Amino acid sequence: MPRLRARDLPHSIVFRTVTETAEGETPSSWSEPLPAYVEQKTRLVVDRRATSPTSGQEITSTTRVILLPQNDIPPAAQVRVWAGTPRERTSEVIASAKFDYDRRTPNHVQLDLE
Repeated sequence: MPRLRARDLPHSIVFRTVTETAEGETPSSWSEPLPAYVEQKTRLVVDRRATSPTSGQEITSTTRVILLPQNDIPPAAQVRVWAGTPRERTSEVIASAKFDYDRRTPNHVQLDLE
C-alpha cells in the first residue's frame, strides 16, 4: 500500500489559526515546520471560510499545498510558505480538503491558499 511520507514532501510550511474575539482577531503562535509539497498554480476554488465576504463563491487560489493526513489545517488559518527565500509569503487558507483513498493511492490533505 503506498503511503505519503515526510521524505516525499520536499518543502515545509508553518501555520497559525486566528480566533475572533470581542477585541478583534487574536492569532495563535506559529506551528513547528510541517513537511509539505507547495505548488504555485492558479485555479478556481470555492471559498470555505465561514467569515469571508466571498464565502461559498468561486475565487482564485494561487497556491496549492499537499500535507500528510495527520496535518489537517482548517480554512481561514494563516500559512507561511517558502520561509527564508525571496518568495516567502503568508497567505490565508481558502479551502482545506482531506483525501482518504483506497490502498492504491496515498491519503493526504490539500490546502488552497489565497
